[in-house]
Amino acid sequence: MRRVVASLAVLGAVALGATTALAAAPTGDPQAIATYRQAVAATNALRGYVQSQSGYVRIQDSLGPTRYAHWAWGWDQFQPGYHPATEHLVLAQRGGRTVWIDDTLSAAPKGCRSPRCRLAVPIEIVITRTRAYYGLISGSKSYCFTREPLSDVPYTVGYRWWTTAGQYAKARPDGPLTEITSRFTIVHQPVTESDWITTSTHLFAKSTLRFAAGGGHVAYAFHNVDVQLTAAPHLPKLTLCS
Repeated sequence: MRRVVASLAVLGAVALGATTALAAAPTGDPQAIATYRQAVAATNALRGYVQSQSGYVRIQDSLGPTRYAHWAWGWDQFQPGYHPATEHLVLAQRGGRTVWIDDTLSAAPKGCRSPRCRLAVPIEIVITRTRAYYGLISGSKSYCFTREPLSDVPYTVGYRWWTTAGQYAKARPDGPLTEITSRFTIVHQPVTESDWITTSTHLFAKSTLRFAAGGGHVAYAFHNVDVQLTAAPHLPKLTLCS
């Protein structure tokens, strides 16, 4: 399963989060579990890769002389005035664990129907193990960043991004990929996760996670595509806003 941060509440305009992990040993089809573990080890061993994702985060842009951004994720994302966003995540890893994440949030072309949504400024969030920052993107980059509490960003750093947990169904071949579906529960929401693994490299290629309604939380789904980087990524230069 992918590491997921479950939304707990909203503080102002930004969702608080707590990392959810499944400690129980995986159950289900033994061959699917073995194949999945191989993909977990191979993908966690990468120095860096990119995830293109949709459906997990929404954003809001406050227009005016001073522009600032809001974001919310998971079941807390469905708030008035928030727009569907796409994410471009760069994950840097060392020793099988994340060391930093660079997450660029942009209003999603699909589902962006209002002029306000189309004018929303993209947001760049940089997360390390001890600090987090966000900046508003002008042109192709963020010119300065503002410190943000680690509790107010969608991801945590310093952990294994992929783990083997849940109940696994039998793997299914899908051309050059192998599809493996698992089921588990996060904060009273039943989750069905489908992951596609590249058979030749044993790396994760794409995933879909579907959260059913439960525990008073709405149903939602998000999707991502994974691409291995040819070289280790470099942490963006962070200039603090004055």
